[in-house]
Amino acid sequence: MTKYEELISSLKQIDTAKAEYLEEEIDIIIHKLKFLTEESLPKAIIVDQNRDFQPMDSEILAEKINIAGGRFISSLDQNPDCIVILQRSENLYGQLSELLNNIEIINTSAFQNNNLFIIQEASFNQSDDNYLKDTEILAEIFQPKYFFYGHEGSAWVKFEIQ
Repeated sequence: MTKYEELISSLKQIDTAKAEYLEEEIDIIIHKLKFLTEESLPKAIIVDQNRDFQPMDSEILAEKINIAGGRFISSLDQNPDCIVILQRSENLYGQLSELLNNIEIINTSAFQNNNLFIIQEASFNQSDDNYLKDTEILAEIFQPKYFFYGHEGSAWVKFEIQ
């Protein structure tokens, strides 16, 4: 059972309307992307400012990325198409120059194609209550042709390097 299915199952016990809403919204995302080939889904990695920009590795995060139209990877060696930086404090921008001078980052397709994003949403991936919003944020980042939820500029930004 996926985390998404587990959430719906437990929500049905508490609030059926909320469970139906979550199921419907996630199903819309899945349906919009079902005809895309795997090659058209960007390989995505999320690095955490609080962990010295080490890649995050969690089954739930991988599930959100996959639902949102990305392919979860957990190592820069896998050459990500998108790098998402999880901002945890205001001093992120002071730390970015060191990160962006890292040869592992520079050699990625994400860096070469200017596909670096910063999630500024403090609650991102922090609780089950944010599962849908987290997935929407990722969908806007990975598949902007298909999704617009209005989170860009408030919950996330594209970081222009070139």
